[in-house]
Amino acid sequence: MSESSVLDYYLVLTGPRSAALTSRGGTRPWRIDHVYLFHAPALLAGQRARGVKTGVAASVPKADWNAAEIYPVARNPLLPLGEREIELLRLFASP
Repeated sequence: MSESSVLDYYLVLTGPRSAALTSRGGTRPWRIDHVYLFHAPALLAGQRARGVKTGVAASVPKADWNAAEIYPVARNPLLPLGEREIELLRLFASP
């Protein structure tokens, strides 16, 4: 996370969950299973209110992830996806 005042949004694309083991020597296919759009100033304000440090690997509550989801479940009204966009994202989904 950044504390930059010029940052508007975070677009986060995630693939399948993996084990908490090292991925050294392995391969991980490029997949998109979920897409999230966070409003950066609101996320930063929430982090500050909770007393969480910003930066790499900042903790984000599950409720915030759920509210930011735009694919496959459209929970965030900030960026509604069209049917064509959804079809294209499905091409990258895990089997």
